[in-house]
Amino acid sequence: MSVKTPRRRTPGPRRPPATPLPPSDSRQRILHAAAAEFALRGFEPATVDRIARRARLNKAMIYYHFRSKRALYTSVLRNLFTLMGDCLAATAASTDPPQVRLDRFVSAFVLEGQRLAHFAPIMLRELASGGRRLDEETLAVTARVAGIVRSILDQGRRDGAFAPVDPLLLALTTVWPIVAYLASGPIRHAVARISHAEPGRLDPDRFILHLQTLNRRALTPAAAADIPTGVTS
Repeated sequence: MSVKTPRRRTPGPRRPPATPLPPSDSRQRILHAAAAEFALRGFEPATVDRIARRARLNKAMIYYHFRSKRALYTSVLRNLFTLMGDCLAATAASTDPPQVRLDRFVSAFVLEGQRLAHFAPIMLRELASGGRRLDEETLAVTARVAGIVRSILDQGRRDGAFAPVDPLLLALTTVWPIVAYLASGPIRHAVARISHAEPGRLDPDRFILHLQTLNRRALTPAAAADIPTGVTS
């Protein structure tokens, strides 16, 4: 009786070892995933486990780049504010008349805010919490926006195109309506549906034009008697 020799398996091609992501790529994936989680859930409910799953990385990689969840959150804020600030600064740096530069500031903020989809929800969450997780360095990054508005207004005053308006107040009354608009998409759609508004009534283009018009009216030089006193009683 012959004994069959077991057939040896021919080894197949070996899979190449997984190439680790460059540190910069993994860091950007973490920042993107963390921004999504913080925008969706807020700081406290968002967990490092959820962020790791969304980024498709392990927790060790997160702690390699960021020492804690708080440090990660701070990096997310500074990254979003820096991206927005860079976009607005580029718009304000043109040689166009100040009225045009301010118009473009408004449109750039809305369009960049749509691209940075997590920017507005995170800003509103910070506003609701009293900004208790905004340290001095992060606040300095956010204050850059007010500085850009000031530079446009200063030029408009020198040119005689703008009335005297507090630049910080104008920045607040320009930025926060945009943030609320960007973060209120589902509510806007529901309001438009319930009120039977015509299609496009609350679209970004119309909102941009509306806010540009308000700013121009606020900045148009007027006789002293035509300027509101601010007295309410």
